[in-house]
Amino acid sequence: MLRLLPIALMLAACDPGDGGSAPDAGAYDAAPRGQGSEASGALIVNEVAAKPASGDDWLEILNRSNDPIDLCGFFVTDSLDRLDHYHHLGGAPPPAVCTPSYLGAGEYLLIYADDDVSAGPGHAPFKLGLADEAHVVSTEGEAVDSLVFLHARGDEGLSLARLPDGEGLFWASEPTQGGANL
Repeated sequence: MLRLLPIALMLAACDPGDGGSAPDAGAYDAAPRGQGSEASGALIVNEVAAKPASGDDWLEILNRSNDPIDLCGFFVTDSLDRLDHYHHLGGAPPPAVCTPSYLGAGEYLLIYADDDVSAGPGHAPFKLGLADEAHVVSTEGEAVDSLVFLHARGDEGLSLARLPDGEGLFWASEPTQGGANL
């Protein structure tokens, strides 16, 4: 009889009382939450479109400072451990000489994540997935800003954008490529 008591207790704990099983609360029951963290640096990832409605994947960089930033000191990547996925924002990675290229205060820089570097300096050597990363890294190896993201089902065609623009967490929204997030 004592052997059957633990089994009876386990069965009673699993029985919702109506003869069926009650579903666990899941992601669909949770309140919406932004992704990533709030911006803290001067040069940040501001918006990503992993599966836009048309065209190539893209990401947007924003200079939040009051001064121009020389892009020769920065890379963008979707994978910190894959050097072949680093895209130099200034156009010439070290040790090559990089002619200063400035992103003005409050300006946006659009990078196409199409894995087609032959298309020009605005094209990165990687594509974005629905579950991926976007990082701004200094040429000294410092991670300046990072986002690890996951697009929910049904969010294809939308971007993940910082709201409020240049400051907040990332939220699924209508793309504002090269402009302020709404």
